[in-house]
Amino acid sequence: MKLFFASDIHGSTTCFRKLVNAAAFYKVDHLLMGGDLAGKELVPVIADGSGWRATFRGTRFALETAAEVAEFTRRVGTVGAYTLTTDEEFVQQLRLDQGLVESTLHRLALERTEEWIAWAVERLSGSRTELYIGLGNDDFDDMVPLLDQGPVRYAHDGPLQVGEFTLASLGWSNVTPWRTNRECTEEQLRDRLVELRRSGDPARTIFNVHVPPYDCGLDQAPRLDDELQIQLVGGQPDMVPVGSTAVAEAIAEFQPVLSLHGHIHEGRGVTKVGGSTVVNPGSEYEQGSLLGAVLEIKPGRVKRCQLVAG
Repeated sequence: MKLFFASDIHGSTTCFRKLVNAAAFYKVDHLLMGGDLAGKELVPVIADGSGWRATFRGTRFALETAAEVAEFTRRVGTVGAYTLTTDEEFVQQLRLDQGLVESTLHRLALERTEEWIAWAVERLSGSRTELYIGLGNDDFDDMVPLLDQGPVRYAHDGPLQVGEFTLASLGWSNVTPWRTNRECTEEQLRDRLVELRRSGDPARTIFNVHVPPYDCGLDQAPRLDDELQIQLVGGQPDMVPVGSTAVAEAIAEFQPVLSLHGHIHEGRGVTKVGGSTVVNPGSEYEQGSLLGAVLEIKPGRVKRCQLVAG
């Protein structure tokens, strides 16, 4: 089986389209998205009487026509942000109400996901390639009904038969400093992983677990203080392991032929945990760059694992 795997595109329309187009480019049997579809950035586009204005990543924009607004929306969408055309009164409400910010982002994430899936269904229909999409810790449970359409399938938590392999997925993470939607304690993760360890033949099982195993070399992220500020050592970020001990135990005990992860954007690489090949393609969605892995696997063996970028 030949597979293309990517993760953590966080609202980037460009990355999602590259993911779907990877089917033909790499001539793979299946596409797999490892979670964190939802973006995290809201950009108000404010009507001011003579046009619209917006600020995006420190730069102010004056937009004179509806066409310019549409182009601005497209451009920020390529790198994962959501625009909201509104007025100053609503922006003031957003400044005072974090719950309103989160509910607005939630709505926009669902709308963009629905648009993406419709585009993917149209693009992949008639081909033999299926796109499997799992969720991550930043995603929302009500995305699930959008993800099972034609050649697009939801990679639900638990085992799913894909060709001659079992895809065993878990779209949760251990606790993060940001307290996101789908995270839990290590003990709870351990309980959720029990079903994955009952997936059958390890030689024919692919783990698709959002968070990587602890201290595997693919889970290094900057150490943060209580204010979520990056801590430095010698002028450089102090990188520490932040993966899951429960996931590390599950891989070591079950030994799937392949274990795929995301979550830690800086953790790009390939390693071994016992006999299992462990992969984190990393993420550079903020530049509109899709990081991925092209994999060829047979029962009991990963024949090829190539990290790619586009």
